[in-house]
Amino acid sequence: MKIIQKGNQYTNYSSRDGHVPIAIVDHISGGTMGSMDAWFTSEDNRGSSAHFGVSRAGEIHQFVDIQKMAWANGIAYAAIPKATAAIVKEQAPTNPNKYTVSIEHEGTDGTLTEAQFAASVWLHKHIASEVKRIYGREMTLDSKHVIGHFQVDPVRKPYCPGPNFPWTRLYSALQKKEDEEVKKDTVVTVKVDGKKIADGVLDEGTTYTPARAVAEALGATVTYDAIAKTVNITSKGDK
Repeated sequence: MKIIQKGNQYTNYSSRDGHVPIAIVDHISGGTMGSMDAWFTSEDNRGSSAHFGVSRAGEIHQFVDIQKMAWANGIAYAAIPKATAAIVKEQAPTNPNKYTVSIEHEGTDGTLTEAQFAASVWLHKHIASEVKRIYGREMTLDSKHVIGHFQVDPVRKPYCPGPNFPWTRLYSALQKKEDEEVKKDTVVTVKVDGKKIADGVLDEGTTYTPARAVAEALGATVTYDAIAKTVNITSKGDK
């Protein structure tokens, strides 16, 4: 997959001070990919950043080189005992930013589109391969080393990356061999009237792609009822 570089001179980062990345922390953006790009490249942002962002369309944006420390998972020494992630406690008193790689996901509640999920799985594995290439160290992609922000900072971020984040499916996918994934899952381009509107995943003859992207490209209106947990698609002709 293609990684689009988005970081600029205003993007926050620091030195890892000799620490090797050993864990990945997953986040939810709480907004759009556009707002994420804007915030992580804004001169007004002096307190946060992330290594990567994954859009609902399956695009991957990089803001900070993994050899640098992004400002996504930092907590004070006094807050470390409150962390629920074993790896954070084991690495005390080290700031978690020093040894983690952060991935933001566009969205609000942790629900990922199929294209977004496929891109995220690929990115997790890409990060592990880069750590191996750069540092000569293996990064284990299990529930100890792939965690949510809420496990690092349960006080300030108790819900990140959201109640619907697909942890079980993610851990299962991260254990698959590359050849197994190629046989089952293939990322494809979805076009409407010849224009690309999203990426999709072809799985055993069925293409999964964001409903909003397709519906809006066809002129329909898409709304989400959070209480009923229902996506409503209204076509042009509906009253």
